[in-house]
Amino acid sequence: MELLAPKVGTDAALAMGIIRVLVKENLYDKAFVDKWCHGFEELKNYCESFTPERTEEITGVPAQKIIDAARMYADGPGSFSLTSQSLTHNTNGVNNARALLLIPCILGYIDVPGGVSFPLSPKGLQACGMGLQPKFYEAKWWNAKAQKDRRLDKDFVPLWHDMMIMYNPNHLPEYIDAGKIKAFCGWGFNSFIWPQPQQYQEALKKLDFAFCADYFYRKESHRDMDLILPAAMNFERHAPFGVYGSKFAPRTPVKPLSEAKEDWRIALELGCILDDPKHFFNGDPVKACNAILKEWGAEYEAAVAALPQVSSLECRKNEPKKYEKGLLRPDGQAGFNTPTGKIELFSTRCAKFGFDGLPVYKPMMEPDGRFNLRMINGARKPYITHSKTRSDAPYLLELEPCSTITMHPNDASARGLADGDRVEIFSPFGGPVKANLEVSILVPPGTIDAQYGWKGEEDTQRLVPRQWDPLSGYAPYFEVNVEVRKVGSQK
Repeated sequence: MELLAPKVGTDAALAMGIIRVLVKENLYDKAFVDKWCHGFEELKNYCESFTPERTEEITGVPAQKIIDAARMYADGPGSFSLTSQSLTHNTNGVNNARALLLIPCILGYIDVPGGVSFPLSPKGLQACGMGLQPKFYEAKWWNAKAQKDRRLDKDFVPLWHDMMIMYNPNHLPEYIDAGKIKAFCGWGFNSFIWPQPQQYQEALKKLDFAFCADYFYRKESHRDMDLILPAAMNFERHAPFGVYGSKFAPRTPVKPLSEAKEDWRIALELGCILDDPKHFFNGDPVKACNAILKEWGAEYEAAVAALPQVSSLECRKNEPKKYEKGLLRPDGQAGFNTPTGKIELFSTRCAKFGFDGLPVYKPMMEPDGRFNLRMINGARKPYITHSKTRSDAPYLLELEPCSTITMHPNDASARGLADGDRVEIFSPFGGPVKANLEVSILVPPGTIDAQYGWKGEEDTQRLVPRQWDPLSGYAPYFEVNVEVRKVGSQK
C-alpha cells in the first residue's frame, strides 16, 4: 500500500479520478447502485473528464497510482473513506469530503463488515449530527418554520440552516453591525478561532450586553464582556457522561474551586431565572443527565454506585445492511434517511438550494506573485489542545516559547532561510506574522504548516480571509497562499 498524497485541496478531483476507473473497468457494485443509489448517471457523466492523466495533472498523484488505488478499493471485501475535519477547511471543503465518501458508496461497502457502518445507539436510536438525538431536544420546536425563519444564518448558509439545528455564527460582525444581535453569551469563547479575529473583537464592543463562562481570562476575547463567569474544569463537571456503544460511565467530579460552576449548571440556573425552573431541572445537571439516560433505561446515581464497573444500556445488536430492514429511517421504511430514501450521489438537497448536486472539484486559491507557498493553518503540538492560547496555561510557554512554522528544505534554501531563523509571514489578506522556522522533509514542497492559538504578532489567523465554503460556512484555513521571509530582510 502506498500513500497517494494528493496536493492540498484536490481531494474531489482524486475521488472522481478513482470513480472513473471503477466505472470504466466495471468494478463498482451495479446491483447496489441500481437499487440503493440516486444520481449515478449524473456522477458517471461528470467523472468522465477525470482521466488518470488529467487527475494526475490536478492532484500530483501519478496516473498509475490512481488506477491501482481504484482496483485496490474494489478488491474489498470492504473499504472506508475517513474524511477528517481538515478536508473541510477550504472553500470547497464539503465537496472534497463528499466526493471521497462516494467511493465506498458505489462499491456497495455500506453497512457491511469492513465498510461504512451505521451503528445503532442504545435502544436503537440512530446516531445524529453532533451526537444530538431528536428525543433529547425539542426537535419539533427547533425545526418549526417560525423558529427556522428567525435564524440569522438562513441566507448565509441555506443548506446548513436547513439541515442543522445549530446556528452558524461566522457572520457575527455583520449581524452586530446591522443591529440584529444585541446580546451575546459565550461558553469557552475564544475570538481567535475566527479568521481576521480583530473584526470579531471590534464587533463585541458594540453589543448592549455580553457575558462568558470560561476557564481562563483571555484579554482580547473577554475585555468587552459585562460578566465573566468562572467555569469548572473537566474534572469538576458532572456532565457529560461517556457512552461507548452499549456501555456508559458517569463522572464523579471533584468539588469545583472557589465560585466556579460547570457550564451545564450555569446554563440551567440561568434558565431557572428566565423561565419555570422545572423546565430546567431546577438547575441540577444530574437531573438533566437523567432526562437523557431515562430514554435508555438507565440512571446516573445507579451508574455512579456501580463504578469502577461501567454500566450497560439496552442496545439492539448491531447487524449488517440495516437499510434493508427499515432500521435507518424514522418511518421504519427500507432505505436511507434522505429525501429520496437512497444514498444520494447527486444531492437533491444541495440542488434545492441552487448548489451543485454532485461534489464537484473546484481549484483552490492560486499562488499569486510572491505569495507562492500554501499555508496549512492549524497544526498542533500534542500538548496544545484545540483553540487554547498559550497564555491560558503559561507553563506551556516553557515547552514552546514561540510560534513555529515548518518548511521543506528546498523551499527554505530557495529563500535563503535556515532552521531556527526568525521569519515573517505575509498573505494577500494580512501580515506580517512572526514565527520561528523549522526545516523538515515532513512538509511537502510548496507548503508550510503553521499553528494557531498564538496572539499579537504571532497570530496566524490574521492571514486568513473571511471567505467561506457556501455549503458549511467554513473558512479557508488550509487554502491561503503566503510569502515567508527572514525578519529584517527586504521584499
